[in-house]
Amino acid sequence: MTEILNDICPLGNHLQHYWDRLSREERKMEFDEEGLFSLTPQKVALEIADNTAGNIIVDAFCGVGGSAIGFALKGKSVIAIDNSSDRLSMAKNNSEIFGVSSLIEFAQGDCMQILPTLKPDSIFLDPPWGGTDYGNITEFKLSNFEPDGKSLLDLSFSITNSVVMRLPKNFALDELNQFNKKYELQKNFLDGQLLHYCVYFR
Repeated sequence: MTEILNDICPLGNHLQHYWDRLSREERKMEFDEEGLFSLTPQKVALEIADNTAGNIIVDAFCGVGGSAIGFALKGKSVIAIDNSSDRLSMAKNNSEIFGVSSLIEFAQGDCMQILPTLKPDSIFLDPPWGGTDYGNITEFKLSNFEPDGKSLLDLSFSITNSVVMRLPKNFALDELNQFNKKYELQKNFLDGQLLHYCVYFR
């Protein structure tokens, strides 16, 4: 009976397909609605961690901790930032579930203000896409991120050359060329379906 109940999204049927992506272990995590629909599934988070350079990583929009936990599971030290105290508390609890809380330092606040005070090897950017309706945008642009993606990238490049950004699958990829920087584009799949892209600036 427990296994059957665990298949039903506790946050409502409208988020069931996000719940279906999760492993049994991930379903033990704490979520709110935004935390669930914006979560990077752990299989994908580990792929991103493998491709991210360095040992000290800033996760500038950590949410409930999915990506930060992925970095920590790969042995990296993580500074996880979020402006929501509730979501940050969930992220802390979730990091304990996966046994990596000692590798993650949590910071509440605006990443635009916190980032300039840090000296990481890499910065991981996963800013909000504007909710579950982002797919209705024909070509998602940097200006559709919240906060503005260009401002985030410009600030990050002033801190480190190694910047990683998660992008929706309807992102206008030619937007990346304005920075005149070399990058690698990764397609992230789950169960044979394209979830999103990740861009790695080196």
